Amino acid sequence: MMNIFELKTQQKAALEAAEELLGGKDHVMSSAENEQYKSYMSTFEALGASIQAREKVNTIHSAFAGGWPGVTGPVRPGANSPASSAGLATPLRLADVLHPEYAKSLHAFLSTGGKAHSEELSAGADGSGGYRIPGSEAYTRQRDANGHFSRMQAATYEGTGGNSNGAGGYTVSIPTEQLILPLAMPDLGIFDASMVIPTGTDVRIPQASAFGTSALKAESTGTIATFGGTDPAFGQITLSAFMSGALRLCSWELLQDVEAFQSFIVDDLIKGQRILEDSLLAAGTGTNQAQGVFGNTGTGTGNAYQLTGASTDGMLLLDALYDVVATLRATYQANAVWVMNRATGLAIRRAQMQANLFVPVFSVDADGTERILGKPVFYDVNAPALPTATTTGVLPILYGDFKAGYIVGVRGGAGINVKILDQPWANQGQLGILAYRRLDGRVRRSEAIQSIKVSHS
Repeated sequence: MMNIFELKTQQKAALEAAEELLGGKDHVMSSAENEQYKSYMSTFEALGASIQAREKVNTIHSAFAGGWPGVTGPVRPGANSPASSAGLATPLRLADVLHPEYAKSLHAFLSTGGKAHSEELSAGADGSGGYRIPGSEAYTRQRDANGHFSRMQAATYEGTGGNSNGAGGYTVSIPTEQLILPLAMPDLGIFDASMVIPTGTDVRIPQASAFGTSALKAESTGTIATFGGTDPAFGQITLSAFMSGALRLCSWELLQDVEAFQSFIVDDLIKGQRILEDSLLAAGTGTNQAQGVFGNTGTGTGNAYQLTGASTDGMLLLDALYDVVATLRATYQANAVWVMNRATGLAIRRAQMQANLFVPVFSVDADGTERILGKPVFYDVNAPALPTATTTGVLPILYGDFKAGYIVGVRGGAGINVKILDQPWANQGQLGILAYRRLDGRVRRSEAIQSIKVSHS
């Protein structure tokens, strides 16, 4: 025989199935759908009758005739408690979602110190690690002049005086949209452009550091001539994982009153994690953190292009783009991309417009993909800006095959972990939400990525 919890679960499923058949307001049900709808509603009503009959037989009062477990003797009513004519507390009634099975499960949960945890407990969970006390909703209901429970009536007239009138003004709610408008993410292009792999342990990546050489061999006539040359040289890099993350403390009151806040906090934690990681992928020291790609690639154009603030700066910038393409070896050209910040990209577009070039340097595909000299552009907020004052040796633009040149290892997979900490701050009424990930990034082939160096006089 099914318990009340199971009956109510089936009743809810029947109602949801019936509502789904109704569809939108313009939907007209077919004859088959109409028959199915009647069947679902018949099931819903039959289950309702069974639930009602079961509740009459098996109430919280019969389950705990001596009162709530752990409380001995009669409960004396307070000023706001429901009282019987005899002056003692009446049996507490459960809300629709709190049935006798739930009360028994909660009693077992408490008496075992939280070790006994059955499925029925989910009916009263508050989402913060707590459970509702059966019948406690009776202490928040209002009684009318005859002593009967009643609902608050809706305002009959809002009035022009805001909430200052007695005709319902005090009950007028000013709703707040349950969607917190988030801040826009900055450009984080390095992660997207690079080779990203999951790791389970530290990974050692071998690499050739120098070619083997060949040499001419003299012809063997009267003397013996041997082949010469040198062996290739090898090195390796270690892709490790370094922990980073953030913790947010939220009060139970805030999480309960603002339904959208917990999802907002989780989303904000994930974004904060991405922002920190990208700053390390761009400029990390490589010691106990990721190695930044800027400053650890090929020298590219070598000598710095000297900006002066004059109109010739635009052509100088365009020349630099052509020059750096010529420094990248053919092996890497097929998958080459550009990495720069968005302001640098706009400076290139402006230079192209001022030069009025017949063949455009900058172009945009139909799907919005931006290209420079036919190669995709990845914008990143952590790329250095073009210098506007006396500066030497700035590397604002990278060009190359990032899949071959820069590798990112994410320990345990590509996801950012989120953990709910409900115990450490429970006595303060706070919930901790923690986001964390272990990640490392390394330049594995510097020649695969070349840079443009710019100065300003």
